[in-house]
Amino acid sequence: MRAVDVADITDAVRQAAHCRGVHVHAQAVLSDHVHVIVSYNPAVALAPFIRHAKSESARRLNLRRGSPGIFRWCRGYYAGSLSRSHVGLARGYVGRQHFRHPDRIPASG
Repeated sequence: MRAVDVADITDAVRQAAHCRGVHVHAQAVLSDHVHVIVSYNPAVALAPFIRHAKSESARRLNLRRGSPGIFRWCRGYYAGSLSRSHVGLARGYVGRQHFRHPDRIPASG
């Protein structure tokens, strides 16, 4: 993952959220993984949101790089739950990812 890829990924996540009825509270893109804090109605399935975000971001990255199929996400994802009262703490955790993992900040160029 490169620094130039971050905008494509965050925009694709926001687009997927809008299309799937999910609210994005925070996200952090690192060189080898992405953190996203979301909330959604229990009637909404999370898997289609994740699939949309991953496929759309990969499509955008490959289109911009001029290399169809070169960028691919790994299979699967981790999803945990938290109470509304912990959303602020989780947002803070995600917001500190670049400080926690300075070696995983997407490289320039």
